[in-house]
Amino acid sequence: MCIICEHMLYDEHRGTEGNPFDPCPKCGKFPSNEGKPCYHCFSVGHTIDECPECLGKPWSEDFLANKAETEKDRGASIH
Repeated sequence: MCIICEHMLYDEHRGTEGNPFDPCPKCGKFPSNEGKPCYHCFSVGHTIDECPECLGKPWSEDFLANKAETEKDRGASIH
């Protein structure tokens, strides 16, 4: 899976943590895409095979390294 898809899936999972959201009209588990199906419904089974978090698998090392680097850069640019 490409890192962009992994990022989108990761963000959808984080978007459900303790914040109210407009649910996906198809699955109701993730935030809708402006009233349309969420990225999970759009992609899993169509453009990608699976979502690691939904299956209890780890995110790829490439994604996690990129995420850590991005978060480090954000922290440095704020201060």
